[in-house]
Amino acid sequence: MAEPTKVGDVIDAWLEIAQNAVREGAEHDVSADYDVILGIDVALCTTTAHTGTEVIVQYSEEAAGDGFWTTCARFIGPTGTAVTLALDATEPVGETTLAVTNPATANMDNDGKFKFIEAATDANSEIVFQTANGGDGGDTITIAYGLANEQSNTSALFDIDSATAEAVKSYPAAIPASASRVRVLYNNKYDADGSAVFTRCRIANVTALS
Repeated sequence: MAEPTKVGDVIDAWLEIAQNAVREGAEHDVSADYDVILGIDVALCTTTAHTGTEVIVQYSEEAAGDGFWTTCARFIGPTGTAVTLALDATEPVGETTLAVTNPATANMDNDGKFKFIEAATDANSEIVFQTANGGDGGDTITIAYGLANEQSNTSALFDIDSATAEAVKSYPAAIPASASRVRVLYNNKYDADGSAVFTRCRIANVTALS
């Protein structure tokens, strides 16, 4: 039985998009791939109410040219008004207990949710899953798995003050096998007076069968 060769990569690293702006994602060659899935992330990074950022996923069966793009998926999100809380100290890669001040007062005490950390360097931002918090007396937030990047006291958490709504959304998009190229457009003009956002696109693909 043939064994697939699976690889992953980042097409568009984390980058902040201003309100009322559009990010044109990089074109990525998938002409030699057998199977392609994109993972697209969007996160709120201000406390301005937001009715969503439009994510437009496109593919082309042609090797070049801008006249051959087809839209295969569209997503809108996240929506809501974010809350934010700065980290109090430099936290190393792998750390699961983050020092903060008064997480309950800051409305960062909703556990069991994905949250976004904005770093001073955009590409070092990350999504974390909060499992517990120490309240205003404990001044900590606990996350699963540990930090992927070192974070400092210039980094800040973003969430929505809700038991279920989140300031970050992740969207998978399957790309047709006939595609030669893929790209993503991040339309932050969808809400004319909403929030700036961070966006990222990753790719998982089967490159060979052996």
